[in-house]
Amino acid sequence: MLKKIKNIIFQTDRFLYKKFGSDKSTKILENIKEAQMLFSYINLNDQENKIKFVGGCVRKAICGETIDDIDLATSLKPEEIKLRLSKKNIRIIDTGISHGTITVILNNKKFEITTLRQDVSTDGRHANVEFTSSWEADASRRDFTINSIYSDIEGRIYDPLNGISDLQNGNVVFIGLPEERMQEDYLRILRYFRFFTQYSKKNYEESIIRAIKKNINGINKISNERIFDELKKILKLENLYNLFSEESSKEIILNIFPQFKYYERLKQFSKLNHKLKNKYDNYLILALIILDQSDNYDYFCHKYKISKKIKSRFKNISDNYEKLKDNKFYYYENIKKLVYLLGKEYVIDLLLFSLCANLKIQNVDFENLINYVENYKIPNFPLSGDDLKEHGYKTGELIGKKLKSLEEEWVKNNFIMKKKELEKLIIKNNKN
Repeated sequence: MLKKIKNIIFQTDRFLYKKFGSDKSTKILENIKEAQMLFSYINLNDQENKIKFVGGCVRKAICGETIDDIDLATSLKPEEIKLRLSKKNIRIIDTGISHGTITVILNNKKFEITTLRQDVSTDGRHANVEFTSSWEADASRRDFTINSIYSDIEGRIYDPLNGISDLQNGNVVFIGLPEERMQEDYLRILRYFRFFTQYSKKNYEESIIRAIKKNINGINKISNERIFDELKKILKLENLYNLFSEESSKEIILNIFPQFKYYERLKQFSKLNHKLKNKYDNYLILALIILDQSDNYDYFCHKYKISKKIKSRFKNISDNYEKLKDNKFYYYENIKKLVYLLGKEYVIDLLLFSLCANLKIQNVDFENLINYVENYKIPNFPLSGDDLKEHGYKTGELIGKKLKSLEEEWVKNNFIMKKKELEKLIIKNNKN
């Protein structure tokens, strides 16, 4: 009887909260169809919520930011989650099941589901954990109060450590003793600077900066992959330059990343309008702070296992670095030729890089020039190997060389030469 009464009270409470009390700030999470399905499959008809949104997705929802990943916390063990979801034929990946984490793919949306846990021991890279049924214990093992906010599918907030208040007041607060939190996972040093730069409304606390300096060498225990993943998030910060305008953070960041010699370029980047800023990805922002005419970027790319594609973009900028200092480089006629030779993406990289790196360049309307490149229709070279064969050239290396020399002549003449004019050059050369 008592169980039945509790169930009635619970269902009534849920109905009233859904109707009148849902926090609008989490609506973006509540309205995710796949999340609704997962919550219903996992909660079943239980009298209490077995699963909640947690961490970054809740923080971002409250702040009205774009949500790019969704973490869920559950009071159920991984095996029970897998059992409930497998009955619905949902794809499950054991990404970190020893630590209580599984990844669920539903309609191409990815969800990380982790069982409530508490740390037992740590070496600064990985923590040994044990599962718990306590939401508060799970919150207490997290890094910052602003990341210890939970929400159910109906917008019901659970905030045991007052993370929302800290978020609203611009307080980036470690949970517990800062030094202990850092020593559990030294990557939290970088995470602290990311969240402080993004959310803080106050100055750095000297005690925290001292603790970071004391533990800075712990970063060497972290894999370069994790460090670079965190760096990419830092590079996306709207007010990234603040990280270098503050002496406390600048000293530490340059200690970790001594290659960031040209951070002052970010001051110019910060002045750009949103339309231009949105054209920079985090790799191009990285290029701004590390690239010059040398190949020093090579070591950075090797250390952090940066892809060949990104490394090629860096090489393009470095190879053209000195040319970017000449106003003639930006003549439309020259830009057209560059687009043909390098491709639109590489030329836009050069223009965006130069916009922040070459402040002495005068009378160049970068925005219009970039729009021109984006909309430019790249011409097609009118000759082919078959055309040369008709004029007596045989297959092989000779055709390739001749085609290349004719194409160079065509580019040199600003693409205006027609096929017949090029064929005349072939005939003329044959006579000679």
